[in-house]
Amino acid sequence: MDQRFGRKERLRKRTEFQKVFHEGKVFSNDQIIVYALLNSTRISRLGITAGRKFGNAVKRNRLKRIFREAYRLNKHVLNRGVDIIILPRTGFTDLTLKSIEDKFKELLMQIDRRLENEIFLN
Repeated sequence: MDQRFGRKERLRKRTEFQKVFHEGKVFSNDQIIVYALLNSTRISRLGITAGRKFGNAVKRNRLKRIFREAYRLNKHVLNRGVDIIILPRTGFTDLTLKSIEDKFKELLMQIDRRLENEIFLN
């Protein structure tokens, strides 16, 4: 199983982000909001947005690094190609990989179940 997180697995363009925001489904818990949209490939892609309300650049970059690592470790949960955007909520305080990974993995399983059901219904 490939554990890398390469360029093909990243949302990079503004138009890609906008498409997921406008057409995607919203999943959330107490600390994270996730927008998810099926894509036409087998590769899932990740985008993370963290504005200035989360602190200075050091804190925002640490938050993004932890989310990328949590995604990298749990991307196998998704059975189809899905574009995902992560928006941490403003009260986000616990910046440990273990706590973020647990909550994020629950959301990934939720995304996979819901999008799988939509495919079968169509």
